[in-house]
Amino acid sequence: MTENAAVICKTWTGDSTSSGTVGPPQAIAEVKLVDVPSMNYTSEDKPFPRGELCVRGPQCITGYYKDEKNTRETIDEEGWSHTGDVATLDGNGRFKIIDRVKNIMKLAQGEYVALEKLENTYSASPAVAQLYVHGDPLQSYLLAVVVADPIYLSDAVESVIGTKIMPTDLEALEKVCKDQRVNEKILDLLGNEAQKNGLKGFEMIRRIHLTVDPFTIEEGAMTPTLKIRRKDAYKKHKAVLEELYSKGEPTTSKTGYKL
Repeated sequence: MTENAAVICKTWTGDSTSSGTVGPPQAIAEVKLVDVPSMNYTSEDKPFPRGELCVRGPQCITGYYKDEKNTRETIDEEGWSHTGDVATLDGNGRFKIIDRVKNIMKLAQGEYVALEKLENTYSASPAVAQLYVHGDPLQSYLLAVVVADPIYLSDAVESVIGTKIMPTDLEALEKVCKDQRVNEKILDLLGNEAQKNGLKGFEMIRRIHLTVDPFTIEEGAMTPTLKIRRKDAYKKHKAVLEELYSKGEPTTSKTGYKL
């Protein structure tokens, strides 16, 4: 972060097991994890503590220029800078970023959902190239835009409807994404991922918009570090997401998963 002169933690050359982590704290920085109760992250979590990553030290800014509001929101009374990143500390003293504090919303029934955490969970499915989870505070369930992996989608289409479409034929794949049978196949795979990771009922995706049209930096839907810009991703698919919600509460399928 520029607010902390860039460096808080650093991976070490030769650390062959550091993949996925940002490494241990640098000597100049004080670092701590602060509980985020609304997202069920605490420093008492087992096997490793989790919480918002906060930093303090001479390299940190003391405030934003002529911006008292953002200064108070970022830096607390004890001088701790709140990064907004949720991290976990592994057994070797290295931090791993697992979520963002601001990527949280409340559904109509009052349940809080951590959207980026869910995106990371569902994206582990081999069917997914990119995934954007969407929720509406006036609705009780979640939707998602799933950018399918073309190779996996090609195989799924053949298994479901018996038609072979080459992974390179994106135009044909985009058309077949509208087939309800293919949509349900991919949704079931996401349901398996949810059950495998112990997600709660309100964290499960109930309907999806399936496509092979990716989110890109050029259209503004992704950052240069390849993170989805939520506002722009929603804007791109606003019409279809509103249409999915207009269908009303999903019903239960024969497999017990919502459609």
